[in-house]
Amino acid sequence: MEGLFGQPTTRLGSRGGGALGIAWRLTDQLAVIGDAGARFAPGGGIGSLAFGLQATLDATPIAPWLEVAVVDLSNRRAVGYTLATRTGIGVDWMFSRGMGIGLLVRTYTALDPEDDNPTVAGVEGAIRLIVTSAAF
Repeated sequence: MEGLFGQPTTRLGSRGGGALGIAWRLTDQLAVIGDAGARFAPGGGIGSLAFGLQATLDATPIAPWLEVAVVDLSNRRAVGYTLATRTGIGVDWMFSRGMGIGLLVRTYTALDPEDDNPTVAGVEGAIRLIVTSAAF
């Protein structure tokens, strides 16, 4: 679960939202990720669906990581694009075997900007709660 805050596009000011994601570890350091989120915006909000890879840089109790994903966003009129790449950097702290918290920063780069405007992009930060199968 992620609490999001940021500016998803240069067309809009900063706004909040939330997301729910899942990860499947391929190795100790590489995972396939997917998430669905929503952000407040004029015209019904901004929905997102993302799929990509996350690479853990150091598997310690405080683990830094990088991610790259492709994101499909709704509400093109408010955002100015619908398809983007997302890159992020973050850190997770596992305070127990099955639970942790994390901080992250992501950037968005539009792949299909309206009117071929290359400046339409965004940035967001998030706090996340991590629950693994070991918690059950």
